[in-house]
Amino acid sequence: LQPLARTECEIAHRSPTQLTPIALAEVPVEIRGIVGELNHLLEALADAMARERRFTSHAAHELRTPLAVLKTQAQLALRAPEGSQREESLHHLIAGVDRASRLVSQLLTLTRLEPDVTRTLRGELDLREIAREAVAELAPLALERGVELGLDAPEPARVHGIALALGILVRNLIDNAIRHSPAGGRVDVRLTVDAATVTLTVSDQGPGIPPEERARVFEPFYRVPGSPSGGAGLGLAIVQRIVAFHGGRVGAEAGPDGRGTTMRVVLPRSNASSLESLPAMAEIL
Repeated sequence: LQPLARTECEIAHRSPTQLTPIALAEVPVEIRGIVGELNHLLEALADAMARERRFTSHAAHELRTPLAVLKTQAQLALRAPEGSQREESLHHLIAGVDRASRLVSQLLTLTRLEPDVTRTLRGELDLREIAREAVAELAPLALERGVELGLDAPEPARVHGIALALGILVRNLIDNAIRHSPAGGRVDVRLTVDAATVTLTVSDQGPGIPPEERARVFEPFYRVPGSPSGGAGLGLAIVQRIVAFHGGRVGAEAGPDGRGTTMRVVLPRSNASSLESLPAMAEIL
């Protein structure tokens, strides 16, 4: 019974974070199947904990932009003169609080949903409407930084996906472009549609990204040397995961006339099979 006692001792002395598989070499053959199943459970728990840590980091990043917008709106309300202008600023502030609360609620909901349940969140969406909402939400931040923000989306851009995820994608790209643009600069958001794809581009007039760095900006926590402080290096990593989730591709390139940076996202247009081909939402974050 000594091998059985050793196995019992190894399990009893494990900490809650020690989820590596139990070595089967010293396990009695009579319980090897049980320990093997226990190892499968430990691996599943390790994956779940890794997803939770990744989700926590991403959720914290997503809350950064709404909080920055709320601060800007509060500052505008303080500077506004008494009367209708201040009242309008306060209404914008309340609307911003509502949007931030809704984002927190949606993120918390996603942590409680099983992969099969998240499939019900998918549907046909108009990326133009999502882009309009993102531009309207981030307009105060652009105004506060002296950056002109424009949207060129002449026709509907229908894709299959999850609205929350695509909203995060668009907001991250626009927020990133605003933060890298100088005062007096411009950020252009464009949507174009062809027979098979929808293309979203976000162009800024910032310092640009050297060609050798353009692939690395999508790595988690990587920041281009000399980029503005305050970021965590997660925004573009989240964008890449969402784009991959929706079966698309994303890349960085030189901006118009070689100035600044253009982020280009290409997504497949919606069709009968695109909805079923999407993985579970839990695989995004």
